Amino acid sequence: MKSGASDPFADDDADAADEETTAEEASDASSERESVERDESPPELPYIYRREKVKDERPDVHQLFVRDETDERARDAERELEKLLGEDVYRLDAREAIYLAGMAHLDEAADVLREWGYDR
Repeated sequence: MKSGASDPFADDDADAADEETTAEEASDASSERESVERDESPPELPYIYRREKVKDERPDVHQLFVRDETDERARDAERELEKLLGEDVYRLDAREAIYLAGMAHLDEAADVLREWGYDR
């Protein structure tokens, strides 16, 4: 039969089933290709290895004024992090990690604020 011509006596259900099977096979092949492409792409390097300078990927500045006792505790915490990790840690990295850890534990931050007189 010519391309585009249809057989009036053909089984419509068989044609629909063939089309569905072909669509499923194409979808499966596409998914397999995407999976292989993802597997072949190099993994993203951790932040400390992909940057050239400690300030790379840090466009925002959060200036923080602290009391003397907080400054001492921050320096102690930075040294303790270095001991825990067994390597030197940039002060900026340590401070941001401590900042993020604090955000992950807001209940403890609220306790500090209560000690300062909030929520009375």
